[in-house]
Amino acid sequence: MTSILSSDFSVCLMIALSSASLSMTITQTELFASLRALAARKNGLLGHLFSCFYCMSHWMVATGMLIYHPALLHSGISLFDWVMTAFIVLTITTFINGLLFKVFQAAIRTHVMKHEAQQILNPHK
Repeated sequence: MTSILSSDFSVCLMIALSSASLSMTITQTELFASLRALAARKNGLLGHLFSCFYCMSHWMVATGMLIYHPALLHSGISLFDWVMTAFIVLTITTFINGLLFKVFQAAIRTHVMKHEAQQILNPHK
């Protein structure tokens, strides 16, 4: 790999990681619940964007691509190279989001089981 390609690949990987983390944080955590509710009240489509990590990750990847301009492919047609790179980054982001979602599900199951166990052990509280 050339140093330019490895540098662009590193940038793409960082965009994917940060896009996955940001989109999951915005769409799934209590920290942004009020923002999601506000967006849903303003517009149904906007509300969906703020509750769907897959949808949000498209916008996060596009933002990262516009700021950092990485290109993994070099066909001589810059727009085509940019779009193809963006979808490669989006695919990596989607895999990372899938892993993060599984972690969220496991954490929620653990929290529910802990709460149920506390209710059984301390029924008067």
